[in-house]
Amino acid sequence: MSEEQIARLCEIAPKYGLHLEHRGLVITKVNDQPTELDTTKYMPDQFIDLLTQIIGTNMKADLWDWK
Repeated sequence: MSEEQIARLCEIAPKYGLHLEHRGLVITKVNDQPTELDTTKYMPDQFIDLLTQIIGTNMKADLWDWK
C-alpha cells in the first residue's frame, strides 16, 4: 500500500467504527490499541480483510467476556 492509500484509509475508517493512526506506511494504532502493522506487506484489499479480522476477534472477545 502507498502512504496516500494509508492516509485515505485512516480518513474513512471512522465511517465504519474504526479509528486508525499511522506513521508513514505503518499503522501504529487500531482503536487506541498500539500496534505495528507494516502495510507494505499487503495489497489494499488484503489489509482491509486483516482489519475486519481484528474487529471480528475483538467483537468475539467482548461477547464472551460480557457479564
